[in-house]
Amino acid sequence: MIDKFKLAIFLVQKKTGKNELKKEDFVRILSFNNRWIEPSTVEKFLNICTKINLLQKKDDLFSPIFSTKGLEIPVDFEISAEDIDNFQEKEEQDIFKIIVERIEKSKGIKKNEIVAEINKMKMKNKYFTIETIALIYAKEHGVDVSDLIPLVEDSVLKKK
Repeated sequence: MIDKFKLAIFLVQKKTGKNELKKEDFVRILSFNNRWIEPSTVEKFLNICTKINLLQKKDDLFSPIFSTKGLEIPVDFEISAEDIDNFQEKEEQDIFKIIVERIEKSKGIKKNEIVAEINKMKMKNKYFTIETIALIYAKEHGVDVSDLIPLVEDSVLKKK
């Protein structure tokens, strides 16, 4: 899903020829030119992309934080309101479960083994949240979870 968001940002950047983009650029290209999402959904899209560190907002301008080098937009590419809504729902799911599933898919380790190892780590690091320990475990096993770090941060701050 993150890749789809990156491609949508890159598409707007490519069509405008600008690195710093206005909300109106996203509305024009994603809503009016391509008719993929409603203008109101563009606002959700921008909020999510800012929250997960794909875009940086300064004043009224958005800039990609990721490298666009080597990105290509497939001919059949499109982004939908459903993609954005699904991401929001996923964000609201149990973050721990998302991290474990990503490790499982990426490394082929059984879910119960992953959870057991994370629990062992948690016992040694009782001041960390289970989500934080899961992120550490994922990183130690070479699984990219960088897009989930802001979600874990939010989760930790909400538990305070």
